[in-house]
Amino acid sequence: MTLPEVRGQERAVAALRRAIAGGRLAHAYVFAGPPGVGKRTTALALARACLCPEAPDEGCGVCTECRLVAAGSHPDLFIEDLARAQLDKPNATHLSIDQIRRVRSHLALRPVRGARKVALVDPAERMTADAQNALLKTLEEPPGSATLILVSSNPDALLPTIRSRCQRLAFRPLSDELVAELLAAEGIEPEAARWAAPLADGSLDVARELASGDAAERCREIRERLDRLGRSSIPDTLDFAAELAPPRGAREHQGLYAAAVVDWCRRRAHAAAEAARSVAGDRGDDALVAVRTASQRLERAYATSRDLERNANAHLAWDCLLLDLRASVRTGA
Repeated sequence: MTLPEVRGQERAVAALRRAIAGGRLAHAYVFAGPPGVGKRTTALALARACLCPEAPDEGCGVCTECRLVAAGSHPDLFIEDLARAQLDKPNATHLSIDQIRRVRSHLALRPVRGARKVALVDPAERMTADAQNALLKTLEEPPGSATLILVSSNPDALLPTIRSRCQRLAFRPLSDELVAELLAAEGIEPEAARWAAPLADGSLDVARELASGDAAERCREIRERLDRLGRSSIPDTLDFAAELAPPRGAREHQGLYAAAVVDWCRRRAHAAAEAARSVAGDRGDDALVAVRTASQRLERAYATSRDLERNANAHLAWDCLLLDLRASVRTGA
């Protein structure tokens, strides 16, 4: 994908295109935003724009250089991510100092085929403290023909000294309409795409997972368990939370599970609002209290979803959320 083809991030793309056109491309960027909104896609599109000889400043997507970028094998592009870390250590959850030293070595070399070197670190917040400190020298004395892109869903986890030396570009959640359109373009049934998009909180990755058959069934199971939450004991509630948290609930499924809980809370809030419209007097007051309580549950679920995106302690997050929901439901709201 080329820069003009990136969807849903017009402001970030426009800033990059202006920088390229004016010869003001920064030596280091933090692409900051929720997971699954196009940060890595845009980073690779920027690499094409820097390295493509056929459509300079944009990328053509079809020339040899662009195809090498797509394959991740262009000699002037270097990518360090968790997938690479797991080649050496299958259970790796962080980017090591050795990986970042390889990034530094790449950026220090002269370009081989183009006029610029590009390095991509994803997800940057998973760099260890030693790895982040190792990156500082490159940021303090950047090579003139190099651009480093740190892709991050939680930029606050980066050292302040890292953040202050990078230009930050904000990436926004995608619209529900665009998510549904992109899913349909991938061959997902339109009905499944329309169902998944509003639950994904603007993330194409989460929507893609939600739209899969297995994920939809798992979401249904979670909603049924939540329907029984008010009758569950505290130990049973904590067992439920343990099923959702890693390792029993794999880390890559946290967005899916959070979306299922948000969906359940949203449905309860909608039902409470509908009920409030049809009653009056004292019953109307009670109904408004129910709406307020349901809305607070929904806000709590959203907050937990954001915490999980920022790599919060998943066990603690799920324990607190489900215990709060249980207490709320038991009040009869």
